[in-house]
Amino acid sequence: MENAVEIRGLCKSFGTFEMSDLDLDIPRGYIVGLIGENGAGKTTLIKCITGANIIDSGNIRLFGSEDRNASKGNIGVVFDECHLFQQMTGTQIGKLMSTLFDRWDESGYEALMSSFEIPMEKKLRDYSRGMRMKIQVAVALSHCPDLLILDEATAGMDPAARDEFLDLIMEYMQDENHTVLMSSHITGDLEKIADYVVFIHKGRIVMNGPKDEILEKYGIAKGSEENILALGHENILSIRREGLFTSALVDDREGVAEAFPELVVDPASLEDIMVMVIRGDTA
Repeated sequence: MENAVEIRGLCKSFGTFEMSDLDLDIPRGYIVGLIGENGAGKTTLIKCITGANIIDSGNIRLFGSEDRNASKGNIGVVFDECHLFQQMTGTQIGKLMSTLFDRWDESGYEALMSSFEIPMEKKLRDYSRGMRMKIQVAVALSHCPDLLILDEATAGMDPAARDEFLDLIMEYMQDENHTVLMSSHITGDLEKIADYVVFIHKGRIVMNGPKDEILEKYGIAKGSEENILALGHENILSIRREGLFTSALVDDREGVAEAFPELVVDPASLEDIMVMVIRGDTA
């Protein structure tokens, strides 16, 4: 499988945070969802990929090349905060971007701004956070990138706007050469559209695989602490004790349900998995 991004041995640290020896492939032609708690390293990883952060060691290849300058025009990025100049209007932003990107599509940009109901003559500073995110999305898509990186791009959007945005991403993915890396705290959005999921926790990847396989495999077993511990340490990924009941994250939902009929074993959503790993304990 051809990869849009290949990361090997990535190390990046600052303050008390450390990302060490991280390996990751982002396959071309797929949507990869990136999940994790605040401070887990999602934005750090994204900034390393885009070149906004200088890595301490390791290497990152984009479309088979380590030359970041050769690839930067082929990447569209939406950060969790809008870094465009706040005094500029939509028209001025379009003119500026046309000088920066060889494949800038002005008519496509204007069509996206119109579909987002964003007046071209209004200054960026006068918009809500959600609307500024939409402008970033319009800019990112309008220079026709093959890799779209979205860092909490739906933050501040209402449910209807998020649904519209997800439809736009699916339309973008009609081109099989396009790839999306999307981080989001709204895991339900990723469950709708992601092909793969990467879970980063404390600077390390703790889960990485096809989304459907993850949702099929993982489960939350519930019962008395005695019955949960009977699963054995090797079968419990994380455990939470809550009053009279104890819950455990398991990675063989059907097998556990069959072998331990006294337990209730429910499917685990991406949010369930995150909460159990972040707030749970080892058995």
